[in-house]
Amino acid sequence: MEKWLDPKTIALWIVIVLLIISLLAFSFIRLVRINFRRIVVERLKESRTQIEHQKQLLETGIIAQEQERTRIAADLHDSLIGKLTVLRLKNQTAQNTEEIDSLLGESIAEARRISHDLTPPMPKFITLDELIENVLAPWKKQFTLTFRKSIYSEKNIPNDLKIQIVRVIQEIIINIHKHAEATNVFVHLRMSPTLLSITIKDNGKGFDVEKAKKGIGLKNIELRMLFIKGHHKIKTGNKGTTAILVLNHSKIESE
Repeated sequence: MEKWLDPKTIALWIVIVLLIISLLAFSFIRLVRINFRRIVVERLKESRTQIEHQKQLLETGIIAQEQERTRIAADLHDSLIGKLTVLRLKNQTAQNTEEIDSLLGESIAEARRISHDLTPPMPKFITLDELIENVLAPWKKQFTLTFRKSIYSEKNIPNDLKIQIVRVIQEIIINIHKHAEATNVFVHLRMSPTLLSITIKDNGKGFDVEKAKKGIGLKNIELRMLFIKGHHKIKTGNKGTTAILVLNHSKIESE
């Protein structure tokens, strides 16, 4: 009888094969467990990072609201009340009526701008493009502002969504006014059957995006875009800054 046909030899080979299979199975199970554990740890880390990021955004939202109140209070005190005080003094001293009328017109325009900042006019009764146009109108005194609209699909957008879009636009315009030293601003609203997008360009000096991410302005924009399930991108350089906001129509529920 050949040696390999010997029952003891066959039994030995069977044991060896079973040991190899067991070793491979053990190694495979161990590898799967290690990979599974690594995936779980990474997912937990990502979840903690997302939770921390959302917490920061919520804190940013609270701070931004307080800063907005402070800014509006300063506008009332420094701009509107200042103009009205000068107007009152000129009226008491019987100054030139044309100058008084001019100051009165400026005060009314300033009051209208602050009112628009607080609550955009009648969002329920006007379209999004009309609402944006009304909000942008007071800024035309600060720089050359062009508003273009390309509407290929009319859609009944909820009031809350209109307000959030307008707030984001206001935040960007205020940042341009404060920091960009821009003279021209271009706003383009596009509405297609599937997408709503807004592009805002200026010819200012640009800014450091990484440094700006630590500030309240960009975090406030991110918070609002997250709230309305939209996406945004900001590109900046020494020839100006471009902000792009995009929303998917499928995520917009009609009233």
